[in-house]
Amino acid sequence: MNIINKDIIKEVKKNCTICESNFENNGIEVIGIFICEECVSKINAADVNTVEYETIKNSIKKSITSKILNLNEL
Repeated sequence: MNIINKDIIKEVKKNCTICESNFENNGIEVIGIFICEECVSKINAADVNTVEYETIKNSIKKSITSKILNLNEL
């Protein structure tokens, strides 16, 4: 039996930084941080004076900070 690389490579599910749900390529990835399509829509529609906006902003900020700290350890 011959096994070809494409036969063993599977799509990797990603966790959304904001809602923490699992997705397969349904969103955007920036500097290794994944945001699902639904949360991207929420970001675009959110009023900057709401609690929802602050929650989204803090989730992204936490992920970016974590990513930067991991890069500094290398």
